[in-house]
Amino acid sequence: MTDEQTNILEVYKLSMHFPVHNNLLPIRKSIVKAVDEVSFSIAPGETLGLVGESGCGKSTIGRCIVRLLEPTEGHIRLMGKDVTHRAQWRLGDMRRFVQMVFQDPGASLDPRMTVRHLISEPMDVQRIGSRQFRRSRVDTLLDLVGLPRTAASKFPHEFSGGQRQRIGIARALALSPKLLVLDEPVSALDVSVQSQVLNLLLDLQKELGLAYLFISHDLSVVRHMADRVAVMYLGKIVEMGESDLIYHDPRHAYTKALISAIPMPDPTHINTALAIPGDVPSPIDPPPGSAFGRRINHPYLEATYGMDLTPVEIEPGHWVAPDPCAISLGDLAKLGIDIYQ
Repeated sequence: MTDEQTNILEVYKLSMHFPVHNNLLPIRKSIVKAVDEVSFSIAPGETLGLVGESGCGKSTIGRCIVRLLEPTEGHIRLMGKDVTHRAQWRLGDMRRFVQMVFQDPGASLDPRMTVRHLISEPMDVQRIGSRQFRRSRVDTLLDLVGLPRTAASKFPHEFSGGQRQRIGIARALALSPKLLVLDEPVSALDVSVQSQVLNLLLDLQKELGLAYLFISHDLSVVRHMADRVAVMYLGKIVEMGESDLIYHDPRHAYTKALISAIPMPDPTHINTALAIPGDVPSPIDPPPGSAFGRRINHPYLEATYGMDLTPVEIEPGHWVAPDPCAISLGDLAKLGIDIYQ
C-alpha cells in the first residue's frame, strides 16, 4: 500500500452492517454484513478497480465513501481528514473533493431539470461563483465531455444512455473534485457506447489529474481502466495488487475463477472457465471461518475458524487473504502459515 501522506483516500477496516428487523416485532433479528473490515488506499491520479460478484458489497463501499451511508465501523480519510462520522451539515467541504457517477444515468438525473440546471446545481449548493460564472462553467463542462452546448437547454429524456452518462460525468466534475467514485458507470450502456465513455474517463483523468475508484463486475473493463485491482468476495477484499500482477499471476482461487471467465474475442478460443461449485453463503450473520471454503466445502474449512484472513503482502505490491481454502500450500508457507500446527 502507498504512503498515507500521499493518498487522496484512505479506507481502514471499513464495515457496513445492516440490521434485519422482524416484520411483526420491532426487535433486531440479525445482521447483514454487507462490508466487513475492508482497507485500501488511492493515490492522486490513480485508478483502483473494485471487482466482484453482484451483492459482494462494492457499491456499498462507494456509498460509504461519499457518505450516502454512514459506516458501522472503521475510518475513511479524505485528503487527510477523517470524514467517517462527520455530520451531514459539515460535509459541504468534502463534497468538493469527492463526487460519484452512478450506474443508471437515467435514474440519477432529475427528469424535471434541464441539463444546465443539473450541472450547475452542485455549484449553486456550494455557492461557487456568480450566475454568469456558473453558466460559463456549464458550457465548458459540456465541451469537456463531448456534448454540444445546445444540450444545456434540453431535458434528460431527450438523450441516449451514453449521452446521459456524459451529463452525469459533467455534473460530477462541476466542483473540480480530486476523486470520482464510478459505480458501474458503463454497465447499463451498449458495448460500442461503453468504449466511448471509458475513453472519455481516461482522457479526463489525464487532463485533470483525477483519481478513480472504479467499481465493476466486468474484469475486462477493469483491466482497461485500473492501475491496481481489489477483488471482493462476500464483503471482504481477498486479493489486491497491481493490475498486471492480478491478471497474470492471481493467487486466490476466487480471483483465478473470475479471470478465467473473461470472454475472449476469438471464435476459435476454447472456454476454460473455472467453475466454482456451490452458492455464495448468506451475508446475514455469516458463519465463522472462510466464506469461500464453506462455499466449496473445502477440507481445510475448520482450520480457518478463528483465523485472521485480512490480506497480507505475499510479494511487493501483491496482497492476498491467507486462506488455506483458497491459496496454495506453497503460498501459505511463504506467509509463514502451517495449517498442521
